[in-house]
Amino acid sequence: MSTRTRLVWPDVAKGACILLVVLHHVVLKDFQFLLPPPLQLEGTFWHDVTYALKPVRMPLFFVVSGFFAAGAVARPWPDAVRRLRGGYYLYVVWLLVMAAVYTLEPDIPANRVTSPADFVGELLWAASSLWFLYALVAYYLVARLVRGLNPVAVVLAAAVLSMSVFAFSIEENNRAAVLSHLVYYLAGALLPQVVRWVAGRRLPLGPLAVGYVVTALLALYSPLPWTVTAFVASVAGIPMGITLAVAIGRSDLGRALAWLGQRTMRVYVLHLIVLVVIVQVPHGLGVGHSWSPWLALAYPLGVSAVVVAGCFAAHATLVRLGAGFLFEPPAWVTGQPGTKVPISERSGTPAA
Repeated sequence: MSTRTRLVWPDVAKGACILLVVLHHVVLKDFQFLLPPPLQLEGTFWHDVTYALKPVRMPLFFVVSGFFAAGAVARPWPDAVRRLRGGYYLYVVWLLVMAAVYTLEPDIPANRVTSPADFVGELLWAASSLWFLYALVAYYLVARLVRGLNPVAVVLAAAVLSMSVFAFSIEENNRAAVLSHLVYYLAGALLPQVVRWVAGRRLPLGPLAVGYVVTALLALYSPLPWTVTAFVASVAGIPMGITLAVAIGRSDLGRALAWLGQRTMRVYVLHLIVLVVIVQVPHGLGVGHSWSPWLALAYPLGVSAVVVAGCFAAHATLVRLGAGFLFEPPAWVTGQPGTKVPISERSGTPAA
């Protein structure tokens, strides 16, 4: 009986993506509100950097998530339903948790549940920062439903949807993101051979990086619709991200990122809560009124590291206190004793 080895590069990619997610929220929800007027140039720098990374940050995350789910998409419906129940359970639990957190912290920029109608709306179509968890469930369901169709045609249709989202005038950015990112998950889940080809091809990083920089600048500064330019930048950036993940996979940095990439769930759901705590104590972090250009440039990176460390500490504490149900659906949800979803971190061996 043969066993398949868990691939390293997808975990490296996921680890890098979750770090970029944390950095993005540190910049937008904390850093840009702390800077004094003389240091707005540094604030603009970090704002533009994190937005320039947007076309690769979540798209690559979803390509890898779909790639990991490629085998599960073909499983019988009873298995699929268990997976869907487990993933949706996690989404609802954390929706309740974040609603409570944002009630206690009314000032940090965030989409909030402010009424029962809002909560029902979130159950149907995510608008909050938890949209990634919702999308993983919805995308898996879509992939399972369309798996008998021509995969190239399905992915092309999703690409058209992604580029057309700007025309829908959806007010909530995250709800628009649920639609625009479907193509990346489907590409990984329905065309894993293409992802595998890119990973095994050893494409030249230099031209890939140049192509991404050009297209990301177009997305960032051109007057064209964001969903169109961002999609073009993603098409350039995803091969770059995969190639880079493969290249550093065997290094110490790669091993560290792969370790983190196998534990992204805890960081994703906890990082905003940790950041809420940090936002309350800026003076305790030593910033106060002593800003300097060097501190302004280093602050987002340093706070991001503190946030990630805080996530692991909070996770360990919660599990020790018996709150493991926040991270792993109980057996009554999945119908499988001992199941450890979360679906964003499951099998690292996609379909052959």
